[in-house]
Amino acid sequence: MRWEIPPERLTDAEQLAELLGRATDDWVHPADVFDVARFSGISDTDALLEHAISLTRELLRQGLVIAGDLSEVGYEPWHLGPDDSADRIARQWRDDPDAAPTSFSVWLQATPAGVEQARRPPHTGRG
Repeated sequence: MRWEIPPERLTDAEQLAELLGRATDDWVHPADVFDVARFSGISDTDALLEHAISLTRELLRQGLVIAGDLSEVGYEPWHLGPDDSADRIARQWRDDPDAAPTSFSVWLQATPAGVEQARRPPHTGRG
């Protein structure tokens, strides 16, 4: 797996916000996660994989997204809690790290709490 590292950098919070924004528009799949993770500036492929897992785990733990599958019927959430979902994703991606970014092993859907958070104006830290 080799992704170009863009010159711009995003903090972890900005990366999470970007992924959450994408999840409110459509389901997010691994390519989205790895695309956003590139903005961390991490160039080592193993470290980038772990960072992508960490971003996904954080969104799940905060209850902002839920993991599932897409089938001919539509979106089917996994019947797992956030940690079990994150562990399943981590196992799948670590088992085949070269295929992880382009796999369809998981789809993330924004929860109502995730949609609400994504629609809030960003906090600027001023005033």
